[in-house]
Amino acid sequence: MITFHLPIVPPKATSQGAGKRIMVIGGKPMFFKNKKAASAEHDFLILCAPYRPAQPLSGPISLKVDFVFPWRTSEPKYRIAMGRVPMTKKPDCSNLIKMLEDCLTKLQFWQDDGQVADLQVTKAWGNAVGIYVAIEEIRLPSVQSKKADQPALF
Repeated sequence: MITFHLPIVPPKATSQGAGKRIMVIGGKPMFFKNKKAASAEHDFLILCAPYRPAQPLSGPISLKVDFVFPWRTSEPKYRIAMGRVPMTKKPDCSNLIKMLEDCLTKLQFWQDDGQVADLQVTKAWGNAVGIYVAIEEIRLPSVQSKKADQPALF
């Protein structure tokens, strides 16, 4: 299992939300990320690089990511006293995880992000600000231990 903590404020600029600029150069459309998205991607690449495996993981993968944002200045003290509360504001989880998945793919944590068969993403406001990542290869059950047609959750 690969686990690590990125000690940064999770970026609110995402691949989707940050938008892309389109310019026509030589009659061909060219796509460019805006500066916030490009900066966030650059930060992810630098911070995740030390944790990459010697060889890309193969087979199905479980990816668990916890995005912890700093408390808002308007946060009531009773909520801060809880230590952590779920975040219900933008950016949404699917947009947050996409940029990180793309960076982990570029760094060859795995061969293709399609290998991620189990994805758990949480986001919260809290004291322990940062991004917590856990990556694990999923071991396939033996034929005798579980029926193939049985749902995974039951």
